[in-house]
Order: sequence, then C-alpha cells, then structure tokens
Amino acid sequence: MFRNLIIRWTVFFIVLTVVYFVVNAKVHAVAEASLKSAITVTLPVYTKDELINNLESRLKYLYLKTKGVKFYVYKVKRRENLWTIAKKYGYSVHTIIGCNPQMKTYNVNEGQKLLIPNVGGTLHPVQPEDTIKTISEKYGVEESVLKNTNFALNGDLRQEFFVFVPGKRPLVNLLNEKMQQKYALRELFVSPLAGRITSAFGKRRHPVTGKASRHGGIDIAVKEGSWVGAAASGVVTVASYDVGHYGVAVFIDHQNGYITHYGHLSKILVRVGQRVKQGQLIARSGSTGRSTGPHLHFTVKRNGVNVDPLQFLW
Repeated sequence: MFRNLIIRWTVFFIVLTVVYFVVNAKVHAVAEASLKSAITVTLPVYTKDELINNLESRLKYLYLKTKGVKFYVYKVKRRENLWTIAKKYGYSVHTIIGCNPQMKTYNVNEGQKLLIPNVGGTLHPVQPEDTIKTISEKYGVEESVLKNTNFALNGDLRQEFFVFVPGKRPLVNLLNEKMQQKYALRELFVSPLAGRITSAFGKRRHPVTGKASRHGGIDIAVKEGSWVGAAASGVVTVASYDVGHYGVAVFIDHQNGYITHYGHLSKILVRVGQRVKQGQLIARSGSTGRSTGPHLHFTVKRNGVNVDPLQFLW
C-alpha cells in the first residue's frame, strides 16, 4: 500500500511538471506572436537642410524634442508684417526670426508660412563643439532651464539639430549670411519712440486725400506730446514749424549717407546746426501738417533715396 502511494505521487508530479512546461511553452509562443504582430514605431529622420527649409518637418521634429513649448505653422495675412504678428503672441520679431532659419529678409508676403512658438525664444542651431554648458553660457540662461525645455538635452547632443532657448534672441553669428547683413543695419538706428505702427512704408491709400500713393516712411501712433528721440547721432539740418505736409518737423543728417525726418510734431526742442546724440530728446509728437490724428511720421533716407525704416527698427 505504501508503495502504491509513492507511485501515485510520482505520477502526479510527473503530470504536473509536463503540464507546467506545456503551458509555459504556449505562453511564450503567444507572447512571441504578439510581439511580432505589434506595430513598430520608427522615429522620423531628418537632414539639416530639410529642417531649415521645410516648416512641416521642423514642426514635427520640435514636437518630439521640446517640452512645454508649442509650435504652429502660421500663414501671413494681408497687410501683416513680422511686427504685427509678433505682437499677437506677445514677443518681439527676434523670436520669429530665430525660429525661421529659412528667412533671408524681414519682408513677408500674404500667404507666406512661418513657424511660430507660443512663447518667446529662439532655436539654437547645434554646433559640433556645443555642450549644455556652452549653450547656456552663450545665451546667459541656466542649464536647468534648457533641460526643462528640451528632451534632446537628456541624450546625445551631437545627434541634435536645434535646441529651443526660451526668452532669448538669436545669436547673429549663427544666422544665415543675408540675415546677418540685416541685423548689421539695425545697429545704425533706434526707434525714435514707442508706439503702434499705423502705416508702413510703400504703396497705400492716403488717409487724407484717399488717393493711391507711395508712403515714404512709417507712421507711429502715439499720444499728443509724446517724447521723440533722435534715431542716431548727427547734426540737425531742419527744425521748423512750417515744413509743408510735415507741419512741424525736424531733419537730422547722420553724416554717413543717412538722413532722418520726424514730422507732424507739436514742439521742437533743438535748433539747426545742433549736434545731437542717439536717443536725445529732440521734439514732442503732435498732429500738425497733413494729418488725421496724433502720430509721428518717421522717414529714413539713404543717399537721398527713401528706404523702409523697418529695416533698421525693431
């Protein structure tokens, strides 16, 4: 009887072992089949030229690389410029320029597409010698800020093309050659005052006559009596209370081929022949001459030819 009991238990354990291995084999087979049938996710691979010239590719790349920053493809509307677009998002044109390395000019056309972030900042094109430390030093931003904004900084930086630097302007020496030239122009002048641009340079319908005409400068809407500063150092050549359609106006010769005009003023604070420094207060704004309301008409002439002041001003 004892012998039969041993045999029964032996058989039981043999059967139990066989069942275990059979079930285990089936589980592995099912798991292997599931893995083979599973969808394989392959991350897209981009070239440097594709990321620079293709907005959709850059958008997809940044979606996988940045944290807490959303990017959009924005289509320029009629009569919009970089300044009006930037104002919508609450940052400067530096952000749009820094996020659009394909741009070679500040001029944009209706229907043109731009990559727009929801916060101010710039895309840093990663250089071969870059580290998190060198990037933070270049822009004056904490390494922790860069890490909190970029998934890419948790991996091999050498495999990355762009790093988003929040709240900073693009480095001029890393822009394309055309944009570097544009930035160099902007070192010549500062804005004569802060205000809203109501009429840009170029063709327009005159607000007084209603006729199509060419606007030789820009109009900046401000309150009557706002301080007006010299856009650059130079010598006052005109300071008069009767300069035709300009009304009260001041002209400054910057003695480098450039002359600036400040029109529709209410009060003049300088005299002809006086040398002024960049930013020095020269007048107060008004609505004199041919004007529909308080604003400053600002003109830039280069070698006697009117040029768009927005080439020089932010």
